[in-house]
Amino acid sequence: MSLFSVITSPIKDVTQAITMPFKAVFVVGLCWAINAMTYSGVWWVKWVALGMGIATVVAVARGLKSLLLLALVAWVGTKVYQRYGQAARQQFDDWVAKTQPAAAQVLAVLRTPVPVRDPGNGDAQANRGPVH
Repeated sequence: MSLFSVITSPIKDVTQAITMPFKAVFVVGLCWAINAMTYSGVWWVKWVALGMGIATVVAVARGLKSLLLLALVAWVGTKVYQRYGQAARQQFDDWVAKTQPAAAQVLAVLRTPVPVRDPGNGDAQANRGPVH
């Protein structure tokens, strides 16, 4: 199972929970029309309706499971924020600001000349440009 399928699985489950009843109505209706046109004393469309009903119940159950998990994660996040509040958020934001330098800082470091050691006399000389 790939990481992408793990991430998109809840979205797929909720989408199928919404679309499966419409698919079931279409398939059962189409099969009913075929059964009515070719009727030979047996209404086999009831088995199609049973199978599509089971598929719809399973799709709705998976969709509800995904929505309940999302609601639980949101509730836990709210409780954590209520417990630790704005002070913890500010500490985290300060830590992120210290660990992720600004673009100007990165460019300043990249533009400063790097001393190069001369293998002949061992002295450090200023960088005379990029080495090709």
